[in-house]
Amino acid sequence: MTRIALLLALLVTLPASAQRTSDIVSWRVRADRAQAGGEARVVLDATIRPGWRLYALGSPVGIPLTVTLDPLPPRVRAARLVQATPVEGYDEAFERAYPYFAETGRVVQVLAVGEGAEAGSREVSGSVRYAVCDDRICLPPTETAFRVPLVVE
Repeated sequence: MTRIALLLALLVTLPASAQRTSDIVSWRVRADRAQAGGEARVVLDATIRPGWRLYALGSPVGIPLTVTLDPLPPRVRAARLVQATPVEGYDEAFERAYPYFAETGRVVQVLAVGEGAEAGSREVSGSVRYAVCDDRICLPPTETAFRVPLVVE
């Protein structure tokens, strides 16, 4: 009986373990050019396989998307994090509404560039942590690193 239960447990979990989040969500990251004393935008665009949901920033259900920046260059600081308008879903189990992205999603990290920032290129790096679900399973959260040049003119 124990062997049958173990076999059934393996059969149920194999489809989830066969999926890789990187096969379901791909990220494209770019940074806008900036002026000293102005703002720059680091744009993170997600492409999500149809049928899957990526939890948005601040989702009270699941594991919400987060963006973490590595130490920023001198005279550059994080200003605010904004997202495209997500879809509103409802989770029956938690009896709560939650925001998510389907097929595409966008998060923008706005950076403040100080008055004294020198012209030239510097690097901004960090990571995005996110989780995805479909109607059957949720995959473990994934963290994807990014590195993008930021040009101050």
